[in-house]
This record gives sequence, structure tokens and C-alpha cells, in this order.
Amino acid sequence: MKATSRRWWRILAAFCALTLIAAACGDDDDEAPAPAADADTSTAAETEAATDEAEMAEEEMAEPEAEMAEEEMAEEEMAEPEEEMAEPEEEMAMNLISDECPIPNPSENIEIDLMGWEFPIVSQYAEEVADCEEGNYSFNYQFLDSVEARNAMTLDASTGAPTFEVYQGSNAFIGELANQGFVLPLNDLIDKYRDEFNLDQIDAAFWDMASIDGNIYSIPMISNTMHVFYNEPAMAELGMSVPTTFAEAFDTCQQIIASGYDIGFLYMLSAGWAWQIEFDSVLGSLGVTPIDPVSGQPNFNSPEGVQAATLLRDMWQTCAPDAAGSYSTDDVQAAFQTGEAILGHTWASRAGAMDDPEASTVVGEIQFAPALGTGGDTVAAPAYIDGWMIPVGTPEDMVEHIFLVMLAATDLESQEAAAEFGLVTRTGVSHPNGPRDAAAAEASLVRGRGADLTHPAAGLARAKLGEALVTILDGTPVADALAAAEAAYLAEASEQGLL
Repeated sequence: MKATSRRWWRILAAFCALTLIAAACGDDDDEAPAPAADADTSTAAETEAATDEAEMAEEEMAEPEAEMAEEEMAEEEMAEPEEEMAEPEEEMAMNLISDECPIPNPSENIEIDLMGWEFPIVSQYAEEVADCEEGNYSFNYQFLDSVEARNAMTLDASTGAPTFEVYQGSNAFIGELANQGFVLPLNDLIDKYRDEFNLDQIDAAFWDMASIDGNIYSIPMISNTMHVFYNEPAMAELGMSVPTTFAEAFDTCQQIIASGYDIGFLYMLSAGWAWQIEFDSVLGSLGVTPIDPVSGQPNFNSPEGVQAATLLRDMWQTCAPDAAGSYSTDDVQAAFQTGEAILGHTWASRAGAMDDPEASTVVGEIQFAPALGTGGDTVAAPAYIDGWMIPVGTPEDMVEHIFLVMLAATDLESQEAAAEFGLVTRTGVSHPNGPRDAAAAEASLVRGRGADLTHPAAGLARAKLGEALVTILDGTPVADALAAAEAAYLAEASEQGLL
């Protein structure tokens, strides 16, 4: 736009100059011819007259040239403010790294180390981060198993001098780190860049999941839940319908195993955190929260708690005795991709991998249904987000640069690309080739138990539940596991003044 404006001023100035020349020529033509000289006029007079006429002609010819020079000077003077006004905007545009990474390019190289765990949509977001390497950024993204990653990030943050500048995690993990003072609130930066990056397009419910007491600790980039996966052709061949309750699932899983499959219904219960998430979800479907959201007093060691833990124990023992207690989330994904499992329950973020032709032998065959229920309206499904955090102790002069990378990698264009692999957080964003589980995921989110509690003691309750419930795999009775979790929770929560 600025270049076009300058060209217009030059054209206008040239047009004015030509007009003046034409006017000058017109005046000379309209003048009456000079009277003829008398025959007796002296030669000197004739010479003087001729000289005067030549000088007049030179002056007349010089006038247009002077006028043209004045016009050119005027043009330059008029163009200068345009150019001066254009410089900041052009400089700003030139300093942006790229269309894919629309943030200012830092003057010096900034190296950022990130840690998290990988699944398809996270891999896409990592590519969005890598787009900023076209500028003076460099990134080292370390992916570990989810349990190892959580432990490593917690340990790193606890030092007060973290070696990683960005942590990736779910809202439950965000809450745990925030309650310990390990991650930075981002409110000021969010407000500063809210309009530029249209952050209000991210639903308020997702911001709430990344917040504690009004402080926001992450930019929500992934919306996640859990629901049923099933191999439609295999189920049809066996004459099986998709269960909607745990009672139906137990009947169906035994029939599947009787038909020759090793896995009848697959849950992932190999880790303490997995037991805790599934337990909270089943407990929620029974209408109970693990702790009181206000007082923090435990509700999990209760008749409903015993019922929830017993259902999960039976899922392991009855429906997948060799798999549920040993498979990771990646293993569960692979079991569906290879046809080893034809019915089960896992993360919605794994749905896209079912149609990956490089990994799946059942492309187009896996279908999806809402999570199981216990007979009421609420199903046993959580509501989660994943996002990036900045740990306390990160050098202050790096924080805003890191935050800008987080913004660039979660902007509208980035989420449109990520939507091919899972649910994103910007309203109305989808992908034509996105996962086919949208209806099942939405039903599980809407009808599920909701997000994890953010009470200061909630993270401690989750930790103690996970530690105790996973011992059921070693033969600990359900009632004993819950009692142990309650005792450990009350002791530590009281000692920390959280109750």
C-alpha cells in the first residue's frame, strides 16, 4: 500500500509538470508576432535585439525546467512523511518470523527445552513449534512415557532452577504443579496478547481448567476425554452390540473371550495415575467427588468408592487379565490398530491413530461410542485439556519469548492443522480429515464427570489414590487399598494445612 502511494505522488507531480510546460508553450504560441524591423535599423541594433530575444527564449525554456525541479522537490517532500510512516510497519512485518510463526524474530538466538509425552496431536503441535526455527529460535522437545515425563518435570521444577523452559501436561498435572508453586501464572501476558491472537476464541471452560483461584497457568491447546472404541466389522461378525453400561460390558467381554480373543474389553490400568483417573470417573458416574470441593475432606473411602474400585478390578481380572494391568496407553492404541482388541476404552486423542495407514491394519473399521455408565445419566469419562506451562525459575528475559512461541504454535492456523489429529480448544475449529470420534467425544464430555477438582488438596488426593489403587494388581483388597489411601491423604493434607 505504501509503495503504491509513492508511485501515485510521482505520477501526480509529473502530470503537474507537464501541465505547466504545456501552459508555457501555449502562451508563446498565442503571443502576437513582433513587428518587423525598419529597413534603416542599424546592424548593432539588430544584433542587440537578436541577443535579447535569445536570452528571453533561454529564460522561457528554463522556466519549465525550474518548475519541474520544484515539483520534484515538492514530490520528495510530500513522499518523505509517507515513507517515514511506512518504515515502522514495514520493519515490524519484516521482523515477524513467518506466516506460520507470526511473532517477532528475537535479535539473538533463544534455545528452548520442552518436555512432555507424545501422542498424535502433540506431534502436530511440536511441528508448529518447529516452524519458529526459521527465526532465531531453536528447540529441544524431549518426549518420555507419560509417567516418566510427569515425574521428571516435577523433579525438574522442584529444584527452583529448571533445566527445561516448557512443560507439557493435562489440567490435572497443571493443577498439581501450580498448587506447589512450580509454574508461572500467565494472566498478564494473556491479557497483553488476547486481541492479537484472538484468545477469546478459546472457550472459557478450557481456561478454567488451566486456572486456580483466577490464575491461568497454561494456554489450553487440546481438549480430551475418554470413550469406547470398537471394531465394527469384528463385533458384527460375532453378533455383538456395543455396551453402554459396565454390566453390559462384562457380559459382552466374556462372550468375546469365549469366541477366541484374549481381550474382551480393554482398560489401561497399569499405572497409579491411570487407576486414579478411571476411579474418579467411575466414582463421578455414581454421583460422588473424590474429596469435598470446599473442605477437602475425603469421599473416596465410601460405599460408592468401593463399588467404583471393584468395577475396575473386575475389568482387569475378567475382561483383560494379561493386558489391562500391563499395557501402556501406547500399547492400548496398538492393540486396536492391530486387531488384538476389538472393544475397550481409552483416550479420545488416540482416535486419529486408528486411521493411520502406516500403523493401523484396521483403517476405517474402528468406531466410537460414549463412555460406559453405571446406570445413571453420568458416564465414566473425564474432561481434560492439555497445554504448555512455564516453570518458576525460568530467566525473566526469556519468559515473554517463550510465551510468544506458545501463542504462535496454538494460533488459529496451528489449531486448524492440529484438528486433523484430535479435539482442539478454539471454538468452531475442525479439520475435514479429522478423527471420526467427534460425536462420541462430545457425548462423553457433556455427560461425563467433568474436570478434576482444583482444591489445594486435590492433587495430593489423586497421588495417594493412585499409589494405593495400583496395589490391587498385587492382590490388595479394594477396601484395604481405599483405607490406605484415606489414611495417607488425611495425614499429609493435615500436616500441610490443606484441610
